[in-house]
Amino acid sequence: MKLRHQHRDTIIGIICMLLVLLFTYAALTKLLEGERFRTNLLNSPVMGGETVADVASWSVPMAELVVALLLCIPKFRLAGLYGALGLLLIFTAYTMGILFFAPYTPCSCGGIITFLSWEQHLALNGCCLLLTMVGIRLAQRYNNNEKTVLSRCRLDRDGFL
Repeated sequence: MKLRHQHRDTIIGIICMLLVLLFTYAALTKLLEGERFRTNLLNSPVMGGETVADVASWSVPMAELVVALLLCIPKFRLAGLYGALGLLLIFTAYTMGILFFAPYTPCSCGGIITFLSWEQHLALNGCCLLLTMVGIRLAQRYNNNEKTVLSRCRLDRDGFL
């Protein structure tokens, strides 16, 4: 079943809006609770050392904000979806590392996500990953269709069609 362009745009928009809310909320929480986030990273059983905690404590929220910004700009939306996919894969790998390999399970989350168990956090990450992959697939189809239409218009304008 083929989706109409307006439905595809709506679905992509909803997915991007949800990801923007998620990444903006997560980034602002990490920045507002900066020292707590850094300390949690420092005490994490799967992260390595003070240097990693120092770098991650500012680079992770900045990356989340950059991805959220890319998702807000239609021209860069596909790049933002790929960025979201990358971040979500990293977060999911971290969560799986804590769940399956760590000797203890700390909480380095902030805000309302603190109330989720690690299993629920993994499920949330999985759902966000699936939504992001759907968004990428729909955006790729949209971009391919748009390029085809533009090339036909150029050919027609130049008198070749």
